[in-house]
Amino acid sequence: MKDLFFDYYPPNSEQYERLWKEAIITLDTNVILNLYRLPTTATDELLKLIELLGDRIWIPHQVALEFQRRRLTVISSERKSSEDALSTAKEVVLKLKERVDSLQIDKRSLGIEVAPLIENLDSANKKLIEAIEAVHKSQLDIAAPDPIRERLDKILSQKVGDGPSTQEELDKLTEGGDQRFEEKIPPGFADIDKEKNPNEASFIFNQMKYQRKFGDLILWRQIISHVKEKGIKCVILVTADKKEDWWWREQGKTIGPHPELIREIRREGNVDIFWMYSSVQFVEHAKKYTQANVSEQSVAELQEVVSNATAEVNFRNYVSHTPIEEFVKRYPSPPRAYGGADRRAMEKAVYEWLSLNRGYVRFSDGRFPSFVVRDGVELHGYEARLFPNFDKIYFSPMTINSLLRGYVEVKEGRISKFTLIGVVSEDDAQRVFVPGRISEIQFRIREILKKYPITGIVVGVIADGKFRPLVSERSSDYDDLVEYSDDP
Repeated sequence: MKDLFFDYYPPNSEQYERLWKEAIITLDTNVILNLYRLPTTATDELLKLIELLGDRIWIPHQVALEFQRRRLTVISSERKSSEDALSTAKEVVLKLKERVDSLQIDKRSLGIEVAPLIENLDSANKKLIEAIEAVHKSQLDIAAPDPIRERLDKILSQKVGDGPSTQEELDKLTEGGDQRFEEKIPPGFADIDKEKNPNEASFIFNQMKYQRKFGDLILWRQIISHVKEKGIKCVILVTADKKEDWWWREQGKTIGPHPELIREIRREGNVDIFWMYSSVQFVEHAKKYTQANVSEQSVAELQEVVSNATAEVNFRNYVSHTPIEEFVKRYPSPPRAYGGADRRAMEKAVYEWLSLNRGYVRFSDGRFPSFVVRDGVELHGYEARLFPNFDKIYFSPMTINSLLRGYVEVKEGRISKFTLIGVVSEDDAQRVFVPGRISEIQFRIREILKKYPITGIVVGVIADGKFRPLVSERSSDYDDLVEYSDDP
C-alpha cells in the first residue's frame, strides 16, 4: 500500500540520511526575509549555516525576485516597530502621571507618598527608552548599506535559477493556475485574495506582468523544471509559510508537506524524495545532520520571529485595509433595518465595543469572521449576527452555520479562538432579558456551546448606536475568555 500512497508517508531514517547527504536545499522568500527580523547574533548564525551548506543551496528566480521587491518593506516595518515602541514608552508614563494627578492621592489622607513612586517610574521609563533607542539605532535603514544582502549575494552567486525572458514564458508558468485554485491544487490557492485589490494584484518586472496570486505556483514550477533538467533526485524545501496550500494539516496540527506536492514533484520532476521543513525544523535538523553551530537562543528567537510573522500575515489575510468607519460610509446597507439597527450599523457598534474591550480590532470587510483581534501570535475571530425572534431563544440555521464555521476555522488553525456575537432587537431585549428568564437564556447558550465548542457566545442589544452585552457565556475549554465591559 505504501507504494501506491507514498505521498502520505514521511521519509524513513534511511531516506532522511539520503536527503541530508544529497538533496538540493531551496529556501522560500520568507525564510530569507526573516534574517532582517532576527537579532544580530541569530542572523549571523543562520547565515553561517547557509554558507556551510555551500553548493547544496539553490533558489528559484521567483524567490530572488520577491526578496528584492519586499526587502525594503521588511526593513521599514522593523524600524517602524521600534519607533512605535519608543513613542508608546514616551507617552505611557506621561498619561499615567496625568491620571494619578487627577486622583489627588496626596489629599486623601491615605498615608501614600506619590512623589517617590513617580520618581521611580520616571527612572525606570528613562532606562526603557534608552534601551529601545539603542535597538532602533542598531536596525538597518532603507537607505543605508545592507550587510545582510551583501552576504547573501556572495552565498547565492550562481545559485539562482533562470527566470522567464518573455511574457509567453511567464504565462506558461501560470497556465491552468485559475483551475488549480478552483480545485484547491497546491500550492498557491490560499493566495486567491491577492487579486481583490487591483492596485496590488500585479506588478511589472523586466517588461513582464506578474500576477501576485500566482507567485507560489511560479516558484513551484521553477523548482520542478530545475530538478528535472539537472536530474536531481532529492529536494528539501524550507518555508516559513504555514498555509494549507503548502502543508497537510489535520485538527490544527501540521503532518508534513501537502500530499499533492509530493506526488506532483515526483511525477513531473522525476524526484525520488521530496520533503519540507519550517525554518525552525530546518535549523534543528541541520544541527543533527551537519556541523552547523546554531545556539538554542537563536533557535528560540527564530521561532518567535516566524510565529509573529505568520500571525501578521494571517491577520492581514483576514482583515480589510479599509477602516470600518470608511467602509460603512462608502457602502451603506440597504433599508433592511431590524430593531433599529441594520447590518452595517450593527457591525460598526460591535466594532466600537470590541475596540473598547480588546484594543486593536480589524474589520474583515465581508469575510468570515466579521472581526479579528491579534493577541501576540494568536488570532481571535468574532462574528456579529442579528438574532431575530429571540423571545423564543431560537438559534436559526444561519446562526448554527456560523458556529460550525467558527469551529472549523479554529480546528484548521486559521484562528486560535472564535466568539459569536448576537444582536437582539430592543423589543426582544425588553421582553426576554428579565430576571426570571436570564438563567433560562444562559442554560440554552451553555447547551449550544457543549454541542458547538467554540470559545464563547455574547448576546446584546444596540441602544443609542452602542452595543451593550446582556449575556456572555464561554465554553469550558476557554476559561480565559475576556470578561467584557458594557461601558459606553
